[in-house]
Amino acid sequence: MSWASWASSEAVSGLVFLLPGFIAAGIFHSLISNPRPNGFDVVIQSFVLTIFVQLIAQPFFWAISFMGWNAHSNKFFEVLILALVSVVFGLVFASIWNADKLHKLLRSWKITRQSSYQSAQYSAFAHHGDCYVVLHLKGQRRLYGWPKEWPSRPEDQHFLIEECEWLEDDNKRTPVKGVSHILVSATEVEMVEFLHSMS
Repeated sequence: MSWASWASSEAVSGLVFLLPGFIAAGIFHSLISNPRPNGFDVVIQSFVLTIFVQLIAQPFFWAISFMGWNAHSNKFFEVLILALVSVVFGLVFASIWNADKLHKLLRSWKITRQSSYQSAQYSAFAHHGDCYVVLHLKGQRRLYGWPKEWPSRPEDQHFLIEECEWLEDDNKRTPVKGVSHILVSATEVEMVEFLHSMS
């Protein structure tokens, strides 16, 4: 076997080995607000996630072997099981991350004071998911409504507000007639208030 073919087969084997990690990482990063890693960080993260996926998949392989079938003898079936475990692992890990469960546990152990969210603003919205908001806009205008979406990534710097009403100086509310949603640029927002309701 020539050096080129050996290197090529080793590269393919390495990619197949890292495939579960790449799948889990891809699903995880598509469902969270934090920026995606790039370059060498992707390979390191995929390697770590691959180890987790391999460990989680082992009971499935053992259960299949007890039924008299060696899953490792069929590469396609082995990769299929690892891919399915990767998808489930990515979904579960994203759910844990988006609910701040891991960081909450670490905060209770005094290991960190950080949350899983990438910014204080996103954290505030995530922890006040049952609240209406008042956006204080430039020019001293105030917009009251329900936050449907809020900035989570640098490329998406807008608030999507529904049930929109303008607030007057005496807190009298004026509905925005004929409008179902308003998209507000984050650069226009000077302050955000969180309210359970305004009766």
